[in-house]
Amino acid sequence: MIKYIAYCRKSTDEKDKQVLSIDAQIAELKEFAKKQNLEILDFVCESRTAKTIGRPLFASVLKRIKKGEAQGIISWHPDRLARNSVDGGRIIYLLDTGKLIDLKFPSFWFENSPQGKFVLNIAFGQSKYYVDNLSENVKRGMRHKVRIGVWPVQAPLGYLNDKNTKTIMVDPVRSKIIKKVFEIFSSGNHSFTSISEYLFNFGIKTRIERKLNPDTVKRMLSNKFYLGVLNYKGELHKGIHKPLISKALFDSVQKQVERFEKPRGNKGHNFPFVGLAKCGECGASITGEEHIGNYKNGNSQTFTYYRCTKKLGPCSQEYVRQEEIEHQLKKQLIDVAIPQGWWGTWLAMLERDKINETKLASQRVVEVGEEMQEVDKKLNKLLDTYLDSVIDEDTYKAKKNELFEQKLKLQEKISKIQEGGSSWLEPFEEFIKSSINCGKIALGKNNLQDLRDLARNAGSNFNLSDKRLSFVPNLGFDSVKSWRGSRPSATALSAKSESVTPLGLEPRFLG
Repeated sequence: MIKYIAYCRKSTDEKDKQVLSIDAQIAELKEFAKKQNLEILDFVCESRTAKTIGRPLFASVLKRIKKGEAQGIISWHPDRLARNSVDGGRIIYLLDTGKLIDLKFPSFWFENSPQGKFVLNIAFGQSKYYVDNLSENVKRGMRHKVRIGVWPVQAPLGYLNDKNTKTIMVDPVRSKIIKKVFEIFSSGNHSFTSISEYLFNFGIKTRIERKLNPDTVKRMLSNKFYLGVLNYKGELHKGIHKPLISKALFDSVQKQVERFEKPRGNKGHNFPFVGLAKCGECGASITGEEHIGNYKNGNSQTFTYYRCTKKLGPCSQEYVRQEEIEHQLKKQLIDVAIPQGWWGTWLAMLERDKINETKLASQRVVEVGEEMQEVDKKLNKLLDTYLDSVIDEDTYKAKKNELFEQKLKLQEKISKIQEGGSSWLEPFEEFIKSSINCGKIALGKNNLQDLRDLARNAGSNFNLSDKRLSFVPNLGFDSVKSWRGSRPSATALSAKSESVTPLGLEPRFLG
């Protein structure tokens, strides 16, 4: 008498609501076996998809068949056994070799004959076609949702999936936290780990109540979804959901993400000026070290020094005390700072230009709008070229993303103009505030990280040579330094006695 192994399977990813549950399959198979007088050795139940290979319990059933423990398999339908060509082929091969003598299905006819195996092959093929077609329909539906600007899967932190409208809506609570995260990370004073800690304190954690992994935080901070952009399979699309941040803030955050991705040494130590400058003699990086000075009275003191790493070859540069670098940096920041007596005048001039710019806003919006129309024309031409098979998919995506980024910048420009800003006014305002901060920080007691960050904003190409720190002032700051250098009181800490004609220049010198 043939001995059978009953195999029951129910996959959670199957959309067919008519597929019986495992308990129902067991009940049906028991009743069927009783009517047919079949001997069932064992019931093997598995909750796995059959569209791919790798089901461990199904593999164990075939292994038992090969060993001769059983000679037949009983299941509800052939699609319970296989929905892929490999597993279906294994069943047919076992029938061909005589290891498997019989298959029984309450809902399908089969006999071990050429005709029966032909029909079984068709059933396996239909099962595979069902899965392939279902997968393609799902992908087609997702592509359509993306094209109309709807994210088709789980919404990221700060958003919610609206089950009624099948769209993405802003989470009224978490969206504020996520926006704050972008703002504080852009300052450069936070790491992925500290952001994870920040989120944890607000109850944003993993399903097992742990802090978010730093890689998860990095992906969140690099996600263009918060800009209102959908990145689906490497192709950018305009989303209909509400953006949480501006492109300017997003770009600022990306600079910080890139900075944290670079290898960082001196773990466990706080060396604020590491990474700021290069060696002026050999071009190698500058590293920090701590040395402890012991005194005869038993006291000790820790000193921080900076030196060339000398990784590019021999170098004669000596150690420099941290206090000396701090002193030099403050002095040079004063040289690029707007004199204190002019702060009010410059800020008043800035407000005057803001009013004038607002009057021109409508005209500029029209001009930028025309630029956007040109970009849209290029996108349409690009799509036609792709549909005509003139270019391949990778080239199409790369060029489309390039034009899409250009369009985003134009949209951002329109938003800024409508808010009363312009392409030159915002950097000029940033320069004025940064230059004023140079004076404030240089004149007061401050955090060395703040001093470093402000220095990076004011200049570039920092070099340390012969124990002297130097840098090239950025645009605007170079004009202040040049003017101060021509005045008798250029090294004064305050310029209240100077003329209040700021450099003899209009603020537009940055434009």
